[in-house]
Amino acid sequence: MIEYHSSCIRVSDTGICKNCSSKNIIKNGTTKNKKQQYLCKNCNKRFIDYYTYNAYRKDFNFQIILLTKEGLGIRSTARILKISTSTLLKRLIFIAKNISPPIIPFYQKYEMDEMRFFIRKKTNPMWLVYAINKITKQVTGFYIGKRNNTTLQTVLKTLTNANAEKIFTDKLKNYRYLIPKEIHETKRFGTNRIERKNLSIRIHLKRFNRRTICFTKSSLMLNSVLKIYFWT
Repeated sequence: MIEYHSSCIRVSDTGICKNCSSKNIIKNGTTKNKKQQYLCKNCNKRFIDYYTYNAYRKDFNFQIILLTKEGLGIRSTARILKISTSTLLKRLIFIAKNISPPIIPFYQKYEMDEMRFFIRKKTNPMWLVYAINKITKQVTGFYIGKRNNTTLQTVLKTLTNANAEKIFTDKLKNYRYLIPKEIHETKRFGTNRIERKNLSIRIHLKRFNRRTICFTKSSLMLNSVLKIYFWT
């Protein structure tokens, strides 16, 4: 099977399908750029003779994930990978859609906190609310919205459904009305791990840097980047 395709590998030369490696392929018209198209009768997929754009490589998504987790912005990543920013944005959304949240174990201890940032302009502040497992430090869920009960409850619902043993938070008064007293803790040093996670996020993702010219234009893109950062 062909693992990495480039402009120098053509179907007309190999005679095999790029998807299933079958030799049962036929010509199927041409593109507007006069490139030959083929149809595989085995997997019923269409493809062209050869691709010349960098985003076609099968290892491309892996490179996007690595660069995103290293904190590069959209334009920086696009320059390094030699693709357009629009192609990169579409691919980030596609990658994020195929990422599933982790399975949350029952009867665990969790820490929960909020991070302030803005979307498009500083007069539009938003909050990232998320929770981590106190032992494994894995992010169990997150939500972006205003700093209100609705946003907090979205993340808390995930923890209460998993029968959380304890939930550690700061002393934000909203938590007192949303978390049952028997599992709620606000003791000193109870949120050390998630506070350290906040620092890592601000260092790794330019969108959360305190002093930067980078900012988020849409919540959809921010959600996609966070899913890649937290769960890949």
